[in-house]
Amino acid sequence: MSTPPPDRAASRLFTHRNTVVRRLARADELLPIPLANNVLRVGVALEVIRWRGRG
Repeated sequence: MSTPPPDRAASRLFTHRNTVVRRLARADELLPIPLANNVLRVGVALEVIRWRGRG
């Protein structure tokens, strides 16, 4: 059985699961298109930020 994504993310970020869930919900509110419809775009943007040394 695999770990649910918020639990795994919380573990990797050393934070509580609810914090991850709340931050994702807030990001969903702020973005013009829901995260669920932009998974690839968000992932690519985060990788670019990481490669540029900002993350």
